Amino acid sequence: MMSGQGSSVAHKPGSAGGSSREEYAEGWKRTEVARPLAVWLSVLFCLGLLLVPLADGLLGSWRDPLQKARNGISRIWHCFHAGGFRWSAIVQANNASIGAIEDFETALEDSSAIGKTVRPGVLDGLLRLGGAGSEEAYVGRDGWLFYRPDVDALVMSSAFGAVAAEGITSFAAQLGSRGIRLVVVPVPGKASIHPEQLAPANASFAQPPAASVVSELAAKLSGINTTDHDSASAPVVVDPSGILWSRKNMTGEEQFLRTDSHWAPGAMGLVARAVASAVRATGLALPKEDLTLGKRTVSAVGDTALMHDLPSTSRLLCLQTVEIETVFGVDGKELRPNRSSPVLVLGDSYTNIYSSEDLGWGTSSGFAEHLSHALGCRVDKLARNDAGAKSAREMLAAEDVRNPGWLDGKRVVIWVMAAREFVRGDWSEVDLAAGEQTEQRGFLVLPAGKSVDVEADIKAAGPLPSTVSTPYADYLTAVHLTGIRDVSTGRAIGSDALAYIFTMRDRRIMIPPGLAAGDRIMLRLSNYAEKADKLDSLNRGELDHPDVMMEEPNFAEWLAPQN
Repeated sequence: MMSGQGSSVAHKPGSAGGSSREEYAEGWKRTEVARPLAVWLSVLFCLGLLLVPLADGLLGSWRDPLQKARNGISRIWHCFHAGGFRWSAIVQANNASIGAIEDFETALEDSSAIGKTVRPGVLDGLLRLGGAGSEEAYVGRDGWLFYRPDVDALVMSSAFGAVAAEGITSFAAQLGSRGIRLVVVPVPGKASIHPEQLAPANASFAQPPAASVVSELAAKLSGINTTDHDSASAPVVVDPSGILWSRKNMTGEEQFLRTDSHWAPGAMGLVARAVASAVRATGLALPKEDLTLGKRTVSAVGDTALMHDLPSTSRLLCLQTVEIETVFGVDGKELRPNRSSPVLVLGDSYTNIYSSEDLGWGTSSGFAEHLSHALGCRVDKLARNDAGAKSAREMLAAEDVRNPGWLDGKRVVIWVMAAREFVRGDWSEVDLAAGEQTEQRGFLVLPAGKSVDVEADIKAAGPLPSTVSTPYADYLTAVHLTGIRDVSTGRAIGSDALAYIFTMRDRRIMIPPGLAAGDRIMLRLSNYAEKADKLDSLNRGELDHPDVMMEEPNFAEWLAPQN
């Protein structure tokens, strides 16, 4: 038997006796750290972890995160206060907890004084290094930036397309029951059309990387039963991938903006003409208008670059100049949507680019305007930046309820969406008829030309923006107000109201303390419809209460001091 002193002898691999630990025992014994050194290393490690939060605390940067934590606790308590300890209340409280944690983390990122000082230079350096990127973007050659969700969607399983196909088919069937045909236009991401700017130099591509996903989806759409509706309700897919790929190979021109996530003007115009051909193929008779084009140049910095907190000296913030074609109506003025048109464009920022002033790339020169020119008559438009698979359908449903009869006058809905929604979007059911039986509960709506300063309780608030991850410079948040009183008279002027309020402008957060359920705030309310032309396209956080979102909204401005 071997004595205890002999147990330190190491065995060679494969030798009889001894465990794997014993084979390396002598090597372990050579790694020794004196206790005083171990203590000091532990102390230094802990100080390193605490240095940033301690410095931020001394600089007053913890105010917003602590406020978000308080708001989160308030939301969680409100779930139990309203629903007791029923299972539904527990689920709502869990969701509120997840949202509160995300809000707290976002506030830490946005408000950190150390982060604001260090982040721009470090991020600029990372973005300029070959192959490096950020949470929002990948960096390609020659200063090209690629929106990360677009690129990530390329490597996700095309099996997700089956879910999208079911959602689109259901939506098309609902429209078909009202005599409306759905045309789907999935716009590919920049990496699909310009993979050469992101892939290794020796890589070659015979087709757009995501072309198979779109073609598979088109096949699924044509093969899925349209649930008791005839084939006329089956959705039509116009795939821009092949159109843009061919245009790039034939002309050598860039089909996307270099530091922006959106398509170039010429590429957009070509797709608009292809969609116009698909609309004509439905046999829809359209009136003719004399619409004209006028060329001009615009210069701007791309949204993918602007969503980063980069120093003003960064070369990624350089202007890009493009030529756009503005569409003019018969009166010689810039074209505006025609609310009574039988053709509706439902879209996101791919529709708003070159059309909405807030995006910085011109006005009246976007997809809907060029589709109007190609058809020879004005179309209607309902488009909102960052409107995903579910939010776009909810936007249409809400508009249908607020304006009875409006949707019944449509015969074709053209849904322009980012192709990434096929694999990343929320395709849960949205019932277009859900609002028909909604009881109108007398929500306060300010008439045109009138504003009033009010004090009100927050019953619910939509998601809030982040300067780090929100893709656009302006952001509106929906709030459900209750207990509304006129500040000047103290008189109650309404029990409930829906309002949209800026919570970010020009990438500056505008959220005073108190934006959680149960908080009381002071606002100036005015008519939303008067400002709809400038507000409707903006990115926003909606309430998770479909019945409230069907109400006519107001526009609100803060009366409390802003950050």
